[in-house]
Amino acid sequence: MRGRHFRNLFIIPPILFVLFSSVSQTNSQQAGSHQASQLPDKQAFQQIEDRWSQAIAKRDQYGLELVLSPELIDISAWGDLTTRDQQIAMLFEKDAEPLSLDQRVTNVRTFGQVTVVIGSYDEQLRVNGKPVRQTGMFTHIYHNERGNWFCVNAQRTADVESAAEKARGAAKHSHAEHSITGTGRSAQ
Repeated sequence: MRGRHFRNLFIIPPILFVLFSSVSQTNSQQAGSHQASQLPDKQAFQQIEDRWSQAIAKRDQYGLELVLSPELIDISAWGDLTTRDQQIAMLFEKDAEPLSLDQRVTNVRTFGQVTVVIGSYDEQLRVNGKPVRQTGMFTHIYHNERGNWFCVNAQRTADVESAAEKARGAAKHSHAEHSITGTGRSAQ
């Protein structure tokens, strides 16, 4: 009887070693697959952000409708609220003439049918005939509807230097005139 217990003591450690090494290998494979899945998500959402930027630059209403949800609430870096309809209407305003908009995705987190996209933006626009540059960070929340991603919430935060430039110009301009990407009229 005693011999059997000692034999079990010699068999148990190798079994535990195999089990624990396979668990750690499985965890590292899962972490690797998560990082690998993050890359296609990041690339996919960068393409969506690029389509958004191109639609604004080309004043393409249909292009914006393919990216922005009808329920969109956009909060500009200066606190102005706009809806999708207001964003589209700003495409056709004379003074809302963006020269370029570059949005770079840095992080993508998906929770079922909702994805949070975080990145930076660099916007070149013309205000009263003068070129103005705004830079900062953005957070866009997308919802998947029938296989297509639509932005339901967008919020930007200006870089400190952009905010300082804005403060200097605030006495001269209303910030409702500045940007087609959300620095417009408040949603009602």
